Amino acid sequence: MRQIDDPDVLKVLTSRFRMKLFSLLFRIGPVTVSELARRMDADPGQVSYHLRQLQKRGLIEDVPELARDSRERWVRSAMGGWALVRDFEAPEARAALQAWTSQWVIDQFERLREFQRTRMTLPEDWQNVAFGGSHHLRLTKDELALLAEQRNTVLTPWRELTKSSEAPPDDRPIFIFYHAFPEEP
Repeated sequence: MRQIDDPDVLKVLTSRFRMKLFSLLFRIGPVTVSELARRMDADPGQVSYHLRQLQKRGLIEDVPELARDSRERWVRSAMGGWALVRDFEAPEARAALQAWTSQWVIDQFERLREFQRTRMTLPEDWQNVAFGGSHHLRLTKDELALLAEQRNTVLTPWRELTKSSEAPPDDRPIFIFYHAFPEEP
């Protein structure tokens, strides 16, 4: 898992288009630029431009061995996962963090909204296993930190399974997101 501690990496992901592009690329794996453009309903030149911005920050990489000819460009995520270092001190770094965080939250809820909109188009067995929920807990900051650690412990073997090249034919990308934060009573 890569630690993101460079505010310039966050700045490149504050673009809504780039965040969606990166998210799509992360989910579908090595793919051609033309296929990304088709899925994003965008011009291939526009997609190529944004991919170059992501590549400059080490978020994606080319996969030339998959190309059938010199015109075909394949790309993939350059990492299996990432964690964000959130203790930026410089004002411009904090502003980049805030802009990225805002776009990240918007992206998460847009993805949830799209799932809810299209849920009934999925096979029934997939419709029935999707889940969500909310919980109201009373915790100390140390207990909240422990909860986050335990969540990571539970998800680690599933992340490793996801990295396996021996994926079952009926697997699908699964999006999981949680937010745990203090609220004023």
